[in-house]
Amino acid sequence: MNEAMPEHFELSHVRARLICAEERDKWDTLMRTHHYLGLTAMVGRSLRYVAEIDGHWLALLGWASPALKCASRDTWIGWSPTLQWQRLGLIANNSRFLILPGTRVKNLASRILGLNLARLCADWQSAHGHRLLLAETFIDLGRFIGTCYRAANWIELGSTRGFAKSNETYIEHGAPKRIWVFPLHRQARLILSQPLPHPELPHMEIKMMTLTEADAAALFARLDNIEDPRATRGRRHNQRSVLAIILCAVISGAQGSTAIGEWAKRLTSKILRRLRCRRTADGRYEPPSEPTIRRILAAVNIGQLERQLGDWLQTHTAADEPVALEGNPCAARVIKAVPGNW
Repeated sequence: MNEAMPEHFELSHVRARLICAEERDKWDTLMRTHHYLGLTAMVGRSLRYVAEIDGHWLALLGWASPALKCASRDTWIGWSPTLQWQRLGLIANNSRFLILPGTRVKNLASRILGLNLARLCADWQSAHGHRLLLAETFIDLGRFIGTCYRAANWIELGSTRGFAKSNETYIEHGAPKRIWVFPLHRQARLILSQPLPHPELPHMEIKMMTLTEADAAALFARLDNIEDPRATRGRRHNQRSVLAIILCAVISGAQGSTAIGEWAKRLTSKILRRLRCRRTADGRYEPPSEPTIRRILAAVNIGQLERQLGDWLQTHTAADEPVALEGNPCAARVIKAVPGNW
C-alpha cells in the first residue's frame, strides 16, 4: 500500500525510477484506466517509470521505440533514409505520460520529465545494450499544449501530417499532433545525420549472416518441430521460412520486427531460396513482410523455439552476444547465447 499523499511537498523530494517486475500489473492497470489513450502493447523496446514521493505514486511514464517516419523530426535531424533506418533505434518515444488523479502541484510535470531524462540513457543502456541520442513525443493539441515539455527544455519541431501506420500502409486519422524532441547528447543531430560513424556512435552493426546449405538444412530440421499456431486458411508464408529469417536476422544484429523486415528485403534471391521463401508466379522468391514477421513473433511458442534451437544457435552466435526476440509482451525477452540457454 502507498502511504497517504502529503498535502504539501517539495519538488526536490520527488524521485523517478524504473518500476519493479512485481509493479508491472499495477502500472499497466493505472495507465489503462486513467490515460486517455488507454494502454496497448508498447512498440518495440520499452521502459516503464514511476515518479513518487514517500512511496506515493504521483505519475507514470512509458518509453518505447520511435515513430518510423516523422517529416518534422527527420528534416530537423537531416539524415538520409539509409541512416534513418540504421540509427532509428537511438531514439526513444515518450509514448505515455500520466499524472495520476488527485495530483495537482505546480511545475510537477516538468520536474518529473527532467528527472526521467537524467537517467533514461543509463537505464536504456542497462536494459537494451546501447545508449540513446534523442527523445521524442507527440502532443495532441486537442487536449494539451505541451507546457511541461517546453518547461523541461524540449524543442518543438512542428506538426505531424495526421497519418498512422497500419501494417505496411499509412492511414489518415485527421488528428495532427505536435512533435517535440529532446537531445540526450549535445551532438545528437550531428551523430545521427553524418554519413561516417561518429566516435561516440554506439556499435549497432547490421551484417548479413553467412548461411550455407548445410546450415540451412540443420536449421530447418529443428524448425520442423515448431508448432504453427496460425489457422490453415490464409497462410501466405511458411512459418519455418519466416522463423529462419527472424533467427538469421537477429544473429546478424537486427533488433525488432521492423529491422528484421528491412534485413529480409536485402537478401539475395539465392539466400531467399535457401531459406525456402515463397516463390511467386513469375519465379521470384519473396521475403515475408514486416507485419507477417510481427505476427509470427507474437504467436510462436518462444519456449519451444528455445528448446529446439539452443545447440544450433550456440554454434552461430558469439558466447557473449545478446539475442533478442521482440514480439508479444508476454513472450518477448532477451536471451543470452550461452550453452543451454538461448
